[in-house]
Amino acid sequence: MEVKKFSNFKNKKKLTMSRKTFVILSVLALISFFLRSYLLSDNLFFGPEQGRDMLVIKDIVVNHKLTLIGSKTDIDGVFHGPIFYYLAVIPFFLSHGDPYYTALFFIFIQSITVYLVFLVTYELMQKRQPAYIAAIIYTFSFASVVYARWFSNPPLSIPFSLLFFLSVLRFLRGDVRYLFGIGIAYAFLGQAEFINYLFFAGIGLLLIIRYRSYLRKIPLMTLCFAAGFTLFLSIGNYVLFDVRHDFLITHNVLKLILGGGNTTSFIDSGRVVFETFTNQIAYSIGLFSGGWGILLFSMIMFSLFSMRRKYKYLDIMMYWLIVPVLILIMLRHNVLVQLFVGSIAGYCIGIALVVYWFIEKNRNIGVFVFICFITLTSYTYMLYIEKNSNMFFQSTQPELRYKDQKNVVEYVYNESNGRPFFFQAYTIPYFWQDAWKYLFWYKGMKNKRTMPDEKYDDLLYVIIQKDRSNPRFQEDWYKGTVSSWGAIQSTKTFGELTVEERIK
Repeated sequence: MEVKKFSNFKNKKKLTMSRKTFVILSVLALISFFLRSYLLSDNLFFGPEQGRDMLVIKDIVVNHKLTLIGSKTDIDGVFHGPIFYYLAVIPFFLSHGDPYYTALFFIFIQSITVYLVFLVTYELMQKRQPAYIAAIIYTFSFASVVYARWFSNPPLSIPFSLLFFLSVLRFLRGDVRYLFGIGIAYAFLGQAEFINYLFFAGIGLLLIIRYRSYLRKIPLMTLCFAAGFTLFLSIGNYVLFDVRHDFLITHNVLKLILGGGNTTSFIDSGRVVFETFTNQIAYSIGLFSGGWGILLFSMIMFSLFSMRRKYKYLDIMMYWLIVPVLILIMLRHNVLVQLFVGSIAGYCIGIALVVYWFIEKNRNIGVFVFICFITLTSYTYMLYIEKNSNMFFQSTQPELRYKDQKNVVEYVYNESNGRPFFFQAYTIPYFWQDAWKYLFWYKGMKNKRTMPDEKYDDLLYVIIQKDRSNPRFQEDWYKGTVSSWGAIQSTKTFGELTVEERIK
């Protein structure tokens, strides 16, 4: 198969990254890493879902038990892909299973994403200045920082979305090889966050319609091969899983697309989706009001429309921002903030284009607007990161700290003093033990200690996480259940966590 270049327009600029550009972006990547990892050793959110994921990764590395699917989505019977697990194998192996260093590995990926932000913006504008502005805004963006600190699979949508659009732009600028890059990025996007398959299929359909003249120049065999390649990477593992499990995922995806079980009207769905969407745009620069998001979105769209004649590929930005909103409205499904994670980098680039629009009109005003954005998001960072607040993924248990969890496990091992024991934990979501199972395994394996075993529940350690959202339920559980688990021998509190040693 012949893969060749074609020319779409004359005098196009091909970016050659100078030493100066590389140094600037490397400095921004280091700043990004610092901002995203600051105090993480104490404040890492290691909840039940993180424990579940680490147990799966442990099975892959230790027990050589491979998996075709990733974690469960919020839709019954539908799963993300396993790419998060297989990427996590690298830091898991190198750190011997340390959750903190595994989380740092994904923060490293989010930090070097600053290079992709620069490259995508450059390909859009063919100018370095807006690309630098976008890279800086991404570095300090509050939403980008928070998503990077979330130890989970959806944040991978940020670098993969940029790879998708970088491949699209490089393809449109004449390099057919990037047609396969589009396919790889699309597959990775869906593997990281399942609903990305719908979002970026919708974006891809609009791109095909808008730039169909470019596709006509490509040999049919190349197009067919690229389509087959994309399909295989995207759903190959799901097809194999479905064949083994009576097409479980297929049935539930069709139910979602056809609106099965949804009673929300399009008007109500549109209101909720638009509210969440504008909140996410505001969140990207450290604001917490949809009103600010509406203003920012309006400014972004005005800038794109104003500059689209001069910069011919800015329509792509509009698709990136708007298509996910329209699809979510049509699905009429529950809207979680993380469903917009694939657009976070788009918001950063969009805000950078607002700044650049002002710079083109009046440099002084543009610089002032840029400084305002950076100052605002930096202030929000300083206000909330040290306190570990306004982390959307930790909203139901804002005071849970990784340092307290480690202290609890260490305390239990020290108190048990080699005696066989078991544990029970009150968790949020309720009674989901996976995080504690993993931490006891990790600490026990690392220090060659006796692992918890249900057979030895005569010595029981009860770990109680303070439930601020439903204290009455916790009180009833304690009085009705825990009181029957034996006599209290000792009690110790670490932050939000209380440990009781009980003997039957």
